[in-house]
Amino acid sequence: MAQGQRFGWGMASSVLAVMVLVFAALVSSWLGLNAEEHGRDALEQSARLLHDVVEARTLAATAASLQSELALDALRGRGMDESNPRVAAYHQTLDALHAAFERTRQGPLDSAERALLERAQGAFERFVHIAGNGAAGLRSGSRTDKLAAANALLDTARPLAEQATEQIRTLERSVAGRAGETAEDAQDAAQRARILLIAFGGTSLLLALILARTLSESMARRAELLRQLAELARVDGLTGVVNRRVWDEELARGLERARRSGKPCSVGLIDLDHFKRFNDTHGHQRGDALLRTTAQAFAARLRNDDLIARYGGEEFAVLLHGCDLEHAMILFDRLQGMLPAGQTFSAGITASEGREDAQAVVARADAALYRAKDLGRNRTVAAPAEELRTAA
Repeated sequence: MAQGQRFGWGMASSVLAVMVLVFAALVSSWLGLNAEEHGRDALEQSARLLHDVVEARTLAATAASLQSELALDALRGRGMDESNPRVAAYHQTLDALHAAFERTRQGPLDSAERALLERAQGAFERFVHIAGNGAAGLRSGSRTDKLAAANALLDTARPLAEQATEQIRTLERSVAGRAGETAEDAQDAAQRARILLIAFGGTSLLLALILARTLSESMARRAELLRQLAELARVDGLTGVVNRRVWDEELARGLERARRSGKPCSVGLIDLDHFKRFNDTHGHQRGDALLRTTAQAFAARLRNDDLIARYGGEEFAVLLHGCDLEHAMILFDRLQGMLPAGQTFSAGITASEGREDAQAVVARADAALYRAKDLGRNRTVAAPAEELRTAA
């Protein structure tokens, strides 16, 4: 009788223990899944926010660059009305930048990040105001007055644009870092829940296997979100090729590679001819489609270790490793016939042995691009490094 009672109590204790373990496994699984869901939502919000911040930084840099080019146009006596494609591009960039600022403001910013955004937007609005006044001075008066207005733009407006861009870059780093911390926290929470699940699931193997599979799928989705977040920071969202930030990094590496190997690399800048007219005729959606098609067509003709990047607007930059100027010209001539709808491009290319900085190489390719436009567009102009040394 006493033995039967002890057996009964033992059975009851075992059942109770199993029930407690199963309940603990279910609770730990629920906590892990809940943490994963919140983490996924936070990651998605962070990815969208980072995309908007990166777009705002790119647009701010583009607007500042266009304003400098407009100042040069005014000094050269070029028209400053809508017939100048850079005027329309400048206003379109400002509109897009304001929209990017607004989307960023609606995102999940903390107080410090929101203050950074407000300072960046305020600095850029002051830049636009000062640049507008300076542009008015550039359009009238003597050449001395125009030079004074241009110097004022460089001394006053340009630092404001650089200040705004740097603040946006700081905001970008903060958002990206917080997104990484969010991902790590979510992953840690899910990992802890998985450990508890394994510990409690020894008495209910089937339930443990089902829940482990669920958690594994959740972790795979989280890993995919992390990959997409990293990709957003490197790839231009419209064309699918790398963005200006990656280009700057890879160009420096490419020049160092050329210096070490003794094999020159070629750098090219491509600008789609009359892109504004194409947009006005066919609409912005067709213009976006043309940019995507152009980027992918060029990328398909490059070697695996070569690089094409969206440089800004309708401009692309190309880096060809171990390629001299003669072979680069042959490649660019082949690319000219690959654009759809009869579209053409102007390009400037140069070669380097890696003994100069990236800024000098890009400046030489940019000068060759302007020569191609001055010669009537629809062509590629080469700028050998020897010419630069002779000119110097």
